[in-house]
Amino acid sequence: MKYAPPIGQEAQGEEAHYVDGNPELGILGSPVPAAAIEQGQRELLHVIKQAGLTPDEATLTQLYEAILKIIGVQVPVASKTETGLVQIGDGLNITPEGLLSVLVATSKQNGIMRPDGTTCTVENGVLKVLQQSNDYMEAWRKSWIGVPRYWRSTELPDNHCWANGDLIYFNDWPELKEIYEAGGFEGMLMGWDADVETQKANLGKWRPNAAIPTGLYTPALSGQFFRNWAPGADTTAGAWLADTGRNATGVVGALDSNILPSGVFFTDGRGLTAVSSGDRSIVKMDLSKQWKGHVGTEFSPEHIWQPAILYLGRAAQV
Repeated sequence: MKYAPPIGQEAQGEEAHYVDGNPELGILGSPVPAAAIEQGQRELLHVIKQAGLTPDEATLTQLYEAILKIIGVQVPVASKTETGLVQIGDGLNITPEGLLSVLVATSKQNGIMRPDGTTCTVENGVLKVLQQSNDYMEAWRKSWIGVPRYWRSTELPDNHCWANGDLIYFNDWPELKEIYEAGGFEGMLMGWDADVETQKANLGKWRPNAAIPTGLYTPALSGQFFRNWAPGADTTAGAWLADTGRNATGVVGALDSNILPSGVFFTDGRGLTAVSSGDRSIVKMDLSKQWKGHVGTEFSPEHIWQPAILYLGRAAQV
């Protein structure tokens, strides 16, 4: 609707004002054009009709009713690209006074969280994980490259290999090369040209495959017993030692023509007299008598067979 100024003041447009007439003072009232009366009525009628109401001269609240109805029907639901009505969700609350408040998030309730400033922060309303946390996790991941560890399955996980002496190529595992070139295997490397005897004596060490290596042979830990190494140990880290067994003793003696064995020696049970008697006994040896029956084909402590694997880092992008 356009403003309709008093008759004779059209040139002033919206700057023209209506004044009341006062005959006693000789002041004429502003002449009112028809548009000033008609336009306002038609604007109000249009709002009432758009709300689906029928104009009624006896009802003076139709404009208000029409506005409420139009807001409830024609205003869209708010989205990221369009403003509109919003329905309060689980993370917000409205008090009886109409105050909108944000709930604090808990394990049982959606809501807002407060960044601790250590692991995450907010910049211009955007939640960000601090880089120091990412750096820490990345350093922790890389610290596992080349570290032997026990595994829960006989199936290899991704980016791992068995600790069985296989050759691992740097082209396939660039992060392994990165650790090697940075001195990460210091003290656990044998020479690339180590002879067979040296290799056998250092089964727990890595070995480059050439003077200018393209890869590393992994430690050959399969079938080996582990003893933890620390500074001050009796041998070097990664060294291999031959089988040893604990001592087993026994005595064979004679007293009053009787054979008296002890320890790992015993008689065959046919008699206890010496060979000069008619009933001879044979002295035998059995280590299981001292080792409580736990004998086998090799010397070994009690043990289990647990898969050992090595993390190689991220594979090369092909």
